[in-house]
Amino acid sequence: MEIKVWFDVYECKLMVYHHESERHKEIVKPAKIATFLQAHGLTLADCQYPVETMDHMCLFTKKGTFRLLKRLIKTEMRRD
Repeated sequence: MEIKVWFDVYECKLMVYHHESERHKEIVKPAKIATFLQAHGLTLADCQYPVETMDHMCLFTKKGTFRLLKRLIKTEMRRD
């Protein structure tokens, strides 16, 4: 599942576009933006222009993977 990601500087939100379903999502909260970028190995500087990547977090499926991944990242940091 390929997605296209870019950061809208004027509205301060991360835009995510899913090619197959032609749907898009906006991520506004800074904590969720940071989690998304960390999961995909990107920075805000990388997202100034549209970047194509795989949907590692399954944002466009009915599963709550975003919450699951966030929980996993927090437990990984606690182990260190």
